Amino acid sequence: MKLYWTPASPFVRKVMVMTHELGLVDRIEIVKTIWPHEWATHTIAFDPPDFVVANPIGRIPTLVTDSGIALPESNLICRHLNAKAGARLIPGDSDQDLPLLRLWALGDGALEAMIARRAETLRKPPERSDNFIEKQKDRIFRCFDGFDLSLLESSNLTIAHITVAVACGYMDFRYPSDNWRDGRARLAAWYELFSNRPSMRENTHGETPQRR
Repeated sequence: MKLYWTPASPFVRKVMVMTHELGLVDRIEIVKTIWPHEWATHTIAFDPPDFVVANPIGRIPTLVTDSGIALPESNLICRHLNAKAGARLIPGDSDQDLPLLRLWALGDGALEAMIARRAETLRKPPERSDNFIEKQKDRIFRCFDGFDLSLLESSNLTIAHITVAVACGYMDFRYPSDNWRDGRARLAAWYELFSNRPSMRENTHGETPQRR
């Protein structure tokens, strides 16, 4: 399998942590992918160029499976890896799984808001909207306040736990001055433990993943 990868993406980190937890890291080739920088002039050239052939959406991560199918979205990739490993890190569809599915969605929602906030922050005035940035910040903290701490602390490891942990780590990486731990002592304590898992330590934002 081949994974198109970039160092700062939290969705890439989610996939990489999942890969380590499933024991599949040695079966994946990492291809560092560089995003284009000249959007304003429409000079859009990804490196490597075969990335957009694999994924016309231009979304990272993208996984090319053993059968040659390119999967263009992180949760689709995680579902495939979970099935490949014959594991149960993806919750089912029963009513009893709904709380975990909700937790997973909230984690992804927080990440999406962080990405949108980051993109807007990089825009130059007067195009940049401070109101939009504040709305995304509010959305992030609503998601953090909605994380089910008893579920995080008591249930077995799932993609929901991984996604929430990646969201906490991405806040530290991009927005440390927001101090998301303020008023969230239980979440902070849970994350402190979870972040010490080998899968988290070996896949950190801004660094090439370590090999065992």
